[in-house]
Parts: sequence; C-alpha cells; structure tokens
Amino acid sequence: MATVIRLTRFGKRHYPVYRAVVVDSRKSRDGKFIEQVGFYNPNTKVPQINFDYEKVLKWLNTGAQPSDTVRSLLRQQGIMDLFHAQKAGQDITGRVPEPKAKAEKGTKLSKKAKAKVEAEKAAEAEKAAAAEAEKAAKEEAEKAAAEKTEETAEEK
Repeated sequence: MATVIRLTRFGKRHYPVYRAVVVDSRKSRDGKFIEQVGFYNPNTKVPQINFDYEKVLKWLNTGAQPSDTVRSLLRQQGIMDLFHAQKAGQDITGRVPEPKAKAEKGTKLSKKAKAKVEAEKAAEAEKAAAAEAEKAAKEEAEKAAAEKTEETAEEK
C-alpha cells in the first residue's frame, strides 16, 4: 500500500482549514485516512502549523511520501531537517525541530528596513562629520585668537 502524507480540507466555505493525514494514495482527498499527523490553518495572520513530529518521522521512515505542500510545511517546521539527519545516520534522540523564519516576505521588509537604517546611519555620519569639522574650525579659531592675543601681549 502506497501511503502519502497530504492535506485534507475541512472548515467552512471560503475558510479552509487542513489536517495533515497519512492516507492510502488511491483514496480521495477527503476520504478515510490512516492517521492524523498535523494541522494547518492558513487563514490567520501568522498561519498556524502544528505537526506531531514523532508521528511524521515514523511515517517518513516507513516510506510515506509527503505531498509538495506538506513537504514545504515540514521544511518550514524543521522536521525535514531532522528526517535528513536521521537518514544520514545522526542520532536525533532528544532533538526538537526548530521552525525556520519565513524568508520571502521577511527579506522584502528587511531590505526596506535595512535601506532606512543605512540612510539614517549615513545621515548620522554626515552630522557627526559636520560636527567634527565645526569643532576643528572652532579650535583653530580659538588657537588663532590665542596666538593673536599672545602676539599683542608680547608687543606691549
């Protein structure tokens, strides 16, 4: 029996919520499943993704193939990293999967934020350079004034 880990849809109309289930590949999308291994709600601001990673690893080790979407979700949760480490012969007992930060949306925001921070730093650097130049000019003016007063004092 070819088993797959895929998403089963439930929830209201226009408000999909999914269960990650282990199912025979010949069954329909919402048909009878063998075991539920996770939950996915894409409707919240930060999508809720919950997997029982021990069950997922058990099924991946027995040969269940995750669908593309489930594979992506497992990768985001760090479960695929554990699976690949286990396949490579590393001991994963006691290790907990570490979710990865979302890179796509975060990089666009961080690029804008980085550009803003760099612009602020450049402006601060220019202000600091201008302040240094003013300070140096003041010191030179004071030295020149002090020398003039010394010269006038010596002449008398």
